[in-house]
This record gives sequence, C-alpha cells and structure tokens, in this order.
Amino acid sequence: MKCLPLGIISLLWVILLSKSLAFGENPIPFTREQSVINTFQVMCQLETLSFDRLNERATLMRMVLLDSKKAASIQNTFTRSKSWAGGLGSGPFVFLLDEMSGAKGVTTSCAVLADVPDVDSFRTEALKELNLKNLPAPELGSDGSRSYLWVKPYGEGSTLIIRNLKQSGRPGVMIKLLVMRQSADLGTKDRPY
Repeated sequence: MKCLPLGIISLLWVILLSKSLAFGENPIPFTREQSVINTFQVMCQLETLSFDRLNERATLMRMVLLDSKKAASIQNTFTRSKSWAGGLGSGPFVFLLDEMSGAKGVTTSCAVLADVPDVDSFRTEALKELNLKNLPAPELGSDGSRSYLWVKPYGEGSTLIIRNLKQSGRPGVMIKLLVMRQSADLGTKDRPY
C-alpha cells in the first residue's frame, strides 16, 4: 500500500475536524463521540500502522508529548511506547502508540483515549462509523473496566478494542487498533531493530 505524504495527511486532519470547512456558514456540529471516532480514524486507520510514521505525524501536529519509553528484554524483544495530549473543539484526548518487535514479528497498537458524556452512545456510534459487525459480549477487567473485542475486523492480524473505563473510576473510553505483522511479511525497512 502506497503511503500518503504527511502534508496531505495533515490537510486531511484539518478538513475532517473543521466543521466550518465541511459544512459552510451553518455548520452541523460534531458530537463529542463523533469527534473522538474521527480522530481515531485519522490517526489509526488512514494508513498501515507504523510507529515511526505515527510518531512523526503526532510531532508535526504539535501534539504535547506526555511519555516516551524504550526497552529491550532478555527474550530478544524490543518495545517502545509514546503518548501525547491533543485537543479537539469538543475537548481533549490522549493519543497512545505502542510497538513490540521480536523474532515472530511486530505488533503495533494505536489508540485514542477520551472522556465522552455517554459511553453507550459512543459504542453505538463506533459500531456504525467503523463498520463493525455485531457487538461482542464484554470482557470485564479486574479494575471494573469493560472491553469489547473484535478479532480480524480489518483482516488477518488485526484486533479492535473499545474499552469503557468509567466503571474503573477513570474517565472515558479507549478505542484501540492492534496489528500484528509476522516476520515473513516484513521488509527490512519495516523492522525497527
């Protein structure tokens, strides 16, 4: 898949989030749920997940870096993780990016975390906007969170998680895409090590 230059991606970001450009003089306002889902689509679904490209995109968008970690393990794996704070017209969000690579391949995850007024409405809107089939039974975390998991929603190696964090005492929801690429599928330039 051919990747778009970051300038074009940034332009798409502005167009998607600019209500006045999209709807003229009398804008139809995005709900908070729609803004968060649109952000997820732009950050995590516009192109093949790549830690380096998404890191560059967040930097070019002047998002505020909250955390950055790198670690190697004894089992020949390498992990790196970054998080940024961003803002939308409807409120703040956190962008999370993780990658783990090893002998079996590379798993990249991209997530958007945000507070929404109604988590059930968010989940309903996400089902529609992300073309997800059926609502799976929730998995309950030990912290009280509730996660909905779709395996292979976008093909082999993909997993999508919508996690309701309100029951755990933390605000909001997280929507996360994980993509596993096996070593045989990776070109040399795709390997971070």
